[in-house]
Amino acid sequence: MNKKKPKFEHLSEVQRAWSSAQARRQAMPVKPMSFAPSPTEHLYSIMREGTLRSTSADWRAHPEILSKSRTQMVEALRRLRLGDEVVLAAMARVPRHVFVDEAFYLRAYDDDALPIGYEQTISHPSTVARMLGLLREGALKLGGRCERILEVGTGCGYQSAVLACFVRELYSIERIEPLYRLAQVNLAKVQSVLLSEPNLRFGDGLVGWSEVGSFDGIVMAAAGLAIPQDLLEQLRVGGVLVAPLVVNQRGAQQFQQLVRITRVSLREWQNEFLDAVHFVPLLQGTQGTQK
Repeated sequence: MNKKKPKFEHLSEVQRAWSSAQARRQAMPVKPMSFAPSPTEHLYSIMREGTLRSTSADWRAHPEILSKSRTQMVEALRRLRLGDEVVLAAMARVPRHVFVDEAFYLRAYDDDALPIGYEQTISHPSTVARMLGLLREGALKLGGRCERILEVGTGCGYQSAVLACFVRELYSIERIEPLYRLAQVNLAKVQSVLLSEPNLRFGDGLVGWSEVGSFDGIVMAAAGLAIPQDLLEQLRVGGVLVAPLVVNQRGAQQFQQLVRITRVSLREWQNEFLDAVHFVPLLQGTQGTQK
């Protein structure tokens, strides 16, 4: 049997590793919720053997590896029917690795919640796709619009960047000051791929951003026992809010579900309870520079 030539010739050790792992991956079943398993695992193996040094220079010298991982991530989300094509196109544009520490570059496109400091994480790509897909689906029903969005919990700014690829006005609030500043830095790095410039605020997300007016949609990145009434009041009629909600609690153990709330009139909101999820708790007030 003739031995197949590698996909890439005359390339670096990193690129050859990627090619070899890709070839093997085609013969393997897809693992749901793990978007780039084989190439990543193989690259970890190379690093352990000392063939590749884990420095930022290595990854900046070989951006095609991270780009291919991002493409695989989006393809996996599409197969799993998470998010619509607008959301997936946005996720294909935004480099997720920019929003994590360089130590996690190899895992940036896995379906994993990675630490960003201050006991917070960047959400799973599958969660971002699911929530933003629900947001768009709900806001666009019956000829509605999805142009002015409020995000509660900016974090490192990744979901903000994805939103800013398809909404005209994005307002995002972060209660932890160092993360607010981190998001500013991260979003500046990817501004060239965004449709709009996000409006960021350091403050208490539970009170919303009332001076802006009403929102077509609100998305929350933390789970509380209830949705704050201030946020519900800031939805336009026909607007939707997507958030994790604590639906049951046994001691320290919480059970959370995604909820989509549609404002159907000035005094009426309708709830849809959806997927089981796990988010950090929704907290009141702000936190300064001290960890």
